[in-house]
Amino acid sequence: MPPLLFAALLVGALLIGATTASPLQAQQTLQPQQTAPGPAQPAPIQPAPVQPAPAKPAAVQPAAAQPVESPYRYWTTNWSLKDIAVGDLANKLRTIGLGLPIKVDGLATVEFEVGVPLNALRTGKAYRLEGSLSIRDLVADQIRFEVFRAEVTYADGRLDLDTLRAVEQLDASGNALPTAGSIAGSASAELLPRGSFSADVKTTNLRIGPIATLISRLGFAETDGVPQGSVTANVSVRGQVDQLNQPETLSVSGDLSAENLRRDSSIRFSLSAKQFSWQNGQLDLPSLRIESSDRPELFLDADAKLRFERSTYFESNLTANDLPMEDLFGLFISDAESIVQGKLDARGRLVGTIGPATTIDELDVELALASPSVSLGGVQLGILEHDIRLTRNHINLAPRTLPDSATDDPSLRPDLIIRSLDADFETTPEFARFSRLNGSLFGGTISGEGQIARNDQLDHSLDLRWENINPEIAIPIKALPRRPKLSLETSGQVQWSVPAAKVLQPSEHQGSMAINIAALKLGEETLGSADVRLSVQRDTLDLNVEGTLLGGTINVRSDAPLDATTRWNQIPSKLRFTDFKVEKLSLRNLLLLTTLQRPRFDGRVDATVTPTSLVGDPAANLLIHLDGVTADGVLIARSLRLNLTVTNDSIVIRSARGTYGGGQLDAKGEWAIGPGVKLITARLTRARGNRILLPIHPQGDQWVGGIVSGRATVTGNGDNFIDSVRLSGSVQVEKGLTFGIPVGDAHSPMVVTYDTGLGNWQAKFPLVQSTLARGRLTGGLSLRSAGAGQKGTHLDSDWRINHVDFESLLRTYVGTRTIGRGDVTGTLHLDGNYIRDARDLNGQFRLQLGGTDATAVPGLASAGSLLGATSLIGTRFEQGEAVGRIRKGIILLESVLMTSDRVHVAAQGSAGLLDRRLHVNTIISTGNFQAQNLLLSRINTPTFTDFLPLRSVNRLLSDRTFVLEISGPTRDPIIRLMSGETLRANVQRFARQQAFSIIAADALLTD
Repeated sequence: MPPLLFAALLVGALLIGATTASPLQAQQTLQPQQTAPGPAQPAPIQPAPVQPAPAKPAAVQPAAAQPVESPYRYWTTNWSLKDIAVGDLANKLRTIGLGLPIKVDGLATVEFEVGVPLNALRTGKAYRLEGSLSIRDLVADQIRFEVFRAEVTYADGRLDLDTLRAVEQLDASGNALPTAGSIAGSASAELLPRGSFSADVKTTNLRIGPIATLISRLGFAETDGVPQGSVTANVSVRGQVDQLNQPETLSVSGDLSAENLRRDSSIRFSLSAKQFSWQNGQLDLPSLRIESSDRPELFLDADAKLRFERSTYFESNLTANDLPMEDLFGLFISDAESIVQGKLDARGRLVGTIGPATTIDELDVELALASPSVSLGGVQLGILEHDIRLTRNHINLAPRTLPDSATDDPSLRPDLIIRSLDADFETTPEFARFSRLNGSLFGGTISGEGQIARNDQLDHSLDLRWENINPEIAIPIKALPRRPKLSLETSGQVQWSVPAAKVLQPSEHQGSMAINIAALKLGEETLGSADVRLSVQRDTLDLNVEGTLLGGTINVRSDAPLDATTRWNQIPSKLRFTDFKVEKLSLRNLLLLTTLQRPRFDGRVDATVTPTSLVGDPAANLLIHLDGVTADGVLIARSLRLNLTVTNDSIVIRSARGTYGGGQLDAKGEWAIGPGVKLITARLTRARGNRILLPIHPQGDQWVGGIVSGRATVTGNGDNFIDSVRLSGSVQVEKGLTFGIPVGDAHSPMVVTYDTGLGNWQAKFPLVQSTLARGRLTGGLSLRSAGAGQKGTHLDSDWRINHVDFESLLRTYVGTRTIGRGDVTGTLHLDGNYIRDARDLNGQFRLQLGGTDATAVPGLASAGSLLGATSLIGTRFEQGEAVGRIRKGIILLESVLMTSDRVHVAAQGSAGLLDRRLHVNTIISTGNFQAQNLLLSRINTPTFTDFLPLRSVNRLLSDRTFVLEISGPTRDPIIRLMSGETLRANVQRFARQQAFSIIAADALLTD
């Protein structure tokens, strides 16, 4: 216990000062005091002798009696030492026989009055010390205190510590924190010669973490994680100095309580043990109570007595309510959740004696158990309302609410999984045996017998039979996003025997095992069924498995030759497989095991496994055939065959061939499971772009369109299977699209990177060169993921368009038939964040329209009957410009202007990238604009050309202004003449003509 360690630590610190002056130095210093003074020398002052303090109070003597004279002559001196390294001084103590049984450290300050025995400098018992000791940052057996203080007396080899106080934490002013743990008390130890030790100590809020290490010395296994909580105790300890590091030899008594006991994220417990004692190998615990402030309904009350002699005797009474088993056991063992879970109520008495050979000499256990649900080792035991009766040679477990005659009737209380269990057992120094085992549990029955031999001349044996057992098991795989429950309905039989001395020799085993799994389920999903048969004879081992799995079939046939030298670890290398196949395995059902969501993929998997080595460095050849693989219902791989070699270190892809995305895929390479080569080369020919990226993202069909071909090299970095991946190569696409934007017949180098730790990827196409609609398109494109937990993709691109044919472009990619010939030159910037479809795109464009035929004007042909006598046959727009933006899946035409000598066109509107619908307002003005310009130049009024045509000229020319609305599908839009707007436009034009005629006349007269 910690108080013992502290007291022993103080002993070492007190006696350190005695070693600061060696005996030889002391003799040289005091030699003049033993020589008669010369005539010229004054007599030296003799130090007053210091009488040793007796170890025990002296008996009262009559007044006339003379005091006992000390055999030692003392020199008394005062020592004041500061910041002494306790660890170094403890090592020095061993030079005079005062070694400590534990490791100590810290900085000590002492104020001692020391009596040095002049005639016994090498006798440690003769020294005397009295004073105070304080230690900063005291460490004793992993227990740490910021300050330790004590009054110290040492005489006749006995050390006494009074007013002892130690504090774990101080505030900035040097005072103890209100929540700091502390120790107070007194202690004494007979050091020379080594004798008894005693301490009376009171601890308050002492941290339990370091104490747990000390408790582990009593045989409790240490667990992962640091236990939390505090201990308060009032304890008396007695023992021997030489055995302070052996707590089991001490005598301890007192009261103990602990608060907020927990490990990791478990609930908090409080514990109280009153008037306990540990002495002479017996523990008496008259009152133990466990509670929790997190769950007020929880408690355990118990008393216990344990006696450890040649045989171990135990006796206990207990009552418990709502005990959380995983939290309680988690205080002592690691990963307790995988061993036991559930709440438990219990009441009963336990009495017994375990013999030295772990034989049960006496046993009488009566327990009543209750729980709404308990699992043991992941197996669900269901509701417990049972009584357990356990004697020296019999065990019986039965539900209290079910009559004996109804244990085999599942219609009564179907919620009781364990309906009965009864068996005889016997333990002797020769064997431990059970017999007449009969049980009704997990919906079926079990029976059998067996024994474990303790004598090498006997055999281990097992004869076990079960029918229709249907246990439910929680799969303890933390990597899975959910913890599904596995259930299997099974029947079978095991008959086995082996000499106790030859368990490690397979050839000495004789037995067979037949297991029928009628239904294997994971949650509500049926995985399959199987028949497993294993037999061992002196010269061979046979293993056969036949069944269905995930909608397919599985067949395994193997055997291994045995001889007297064969060992179990050699069996895998000797197995000979004549058949190891999985056929028509459902990919969807396989993925259901690893995801919480509905799997995106489906298909069938066939596999043939040929093991080449099963020991040392295991290896196997795999032939895998993927058939009809789909992503979100879209076919992405009609047939793909993989020839793999899997070893302990790597996966070698000898070949991967088949159809992918409608094209042909060929790949090969090697991928190290740990550090090593990670390199795959692949070639894809004429695949459909809207399918090849679907496995990466559900919206991958919008990222790329067209017919895609390419070559790539995939490399991996890192010491794990996949840390980061880099794909580099080149790609070509015919009639390509990206997010609905045409890129033509393009080719570009590419670099794709993926970081598995961050979950981020990035794809760069730095130099895209394309032929598009009889012109050229060049630019750069970059795609990257939105980040962990985010949906969509980031895009950034810049494009240069050169002489792209207007008619061919829109006919091929938009589908409209209302736009004629011409070419486009300009720039386009396209970007976006968190893109899921074209609605998330942003862009700007500025295009120059040159050499555009008049038929390119939307609605011009339909409005031809309204244009008057002016003929438009052969009219071409020599100049034009289109400026706009792309936003929310719509091309916004901010300004479209086209001019010729007879027609002016101005338009604004929008065109949808997703719905392919137009909504454009167009103003068409006809007339002889060339004649107007000539006339205006003659009258020197060019600034009026934008808004004031000449009346005299327009009377000679046939001119009209039309306002049209074009809307509907791009392939066949509806063109409407806006009558009101057209009339207003012509009236305004006429008014301007009349007004301008007066101004023009004045100008002519003036000239």
